Amino acid sequence: MRMVPGPGLGGVSPALAAVLLAAAAASADYNVALDCPYVCNTEIMDGWTGLADGITDSDSGPACFATTNDPQFPKSVTVDLQRPCSINRIAVHNSANGNTRRMTISCSQDGINYESLREFIFPQDQPITLNHRFNDRSAQFVRVIFADTWGGGMGGDNVIFVREVEVFGVPTGEGPVVLAPPQPSGDPLVKTRSLRLLRRYAIDDDRPLTMAVLGDSLADCGEGSWPQVVAERLEVARPEGAHVSVAAMTEEGLVPQAGSGHVGLAAEAEPDLVLVTFGSDMRSWDREAFRAGLLEALGRLLAETDAVVLLIGPVPANASRADIARRALAEMERAADVLGLPMLRTEAALVQAGLHSTDLRGEGGDLSEEARRVIATSVLELLLQP
Repeated sequence: MRMVPGPGLGGVSPALAAVLLAAAAASADYNVALDCPYVCNTEIMDGWTGLADGITDSDSGPACFATTNDPQFPKSVTVDLQRPCSINRIAVHNSANGNTRRMTISCSQDGINYESLREFIFPQDQPITLNHRFNDRSAQFVRVIFADTWGGGMGGDNVIFVREVEVFGVPTGEGPVVLAPPQPSGDPLVKTRSLRLLRRYAIDDDRPLTMAVLGDSLADCGEGSWPQVVAERLEVARPEGAHVSVAAMTEEGLVPQAGSGHVGLAAEAEPDLVLVTFGSDMRSWDREAFRAGLLEALGRLLAETDAVVLLIGPVPANASRADIARRALAEMERAADVLGLPMLRTEAALVQAGLHSTDLRGEGGDLSEEARRVIATSVLELLLQP
């Protein structure tokens, strides 16, 4: 809600008028979900993102929200109000595009435990609004779960369309709940054209190839480590006699930082490929420092070498560090997107392979043999993509 200062109320000083206006605004419910971030448990249709943009009468993107035609149900969207609020009404605006049918509304204070508030079935192809009123609830998260569709709507039988979700209330003044990043899922491999060129002009060639590894303990290059397995299997896949060497710039606890001498060492190795990983050993989190150091290191590698840079997502050393490792992963994903770099989303690859957190590390904290195998196989799949 935006407040615009005015000339004051008649007969009242401007200062007192401002106080009265602020008090009136605080006591009036308004849409606390406006422009708030949200998470969908399935893919969103490109250009159809307007779930909480304040536009309640559009059936077109971007003002209207729509999922893809993925047949997996239930589908859900969770709006983060970004601070605890006292809420008493939720409005869900159905679209004339069809499909959307049975849904459930719930709210949560902590983003983990949800209270169901209302179940409702929208009539087919009718853009009506469900206005559900209830006694005040303290909540920071509002979730709408879509159980099924009518079918036959625009875009396919499984597309969910919603014009808008509004949540009415006022902030309580309490501090926001910050959720831990979820366990990574989805495609573990982020492929780029640069890797295809690397294979054509370096991997498939018979000249020696140098692979530099830069990072923390996850990138250890000792005997039997996943970088060594990658090098050995890559050598087998190359033309006969084409050697692969590994230049290791790794150190337990290493974090990206400005002016890192490790980057200079990597450049001196004149590598064809640099594997970069950070975040597995970190015990505390400083987003700005990590982001700045990572971008500086990657920028120098790209400027000072002709190598292809491949990011390797972290694997938490233990369960207590999972939150930090996943925040580091988010920054690495952001850097990969900005710089157009290929990446292995390592934890997603391990999950996809069926490994649980207890399967990733041995008693001494070293990567398990199975985890090393999955990482090496995933890196090779990236490098040897057709």
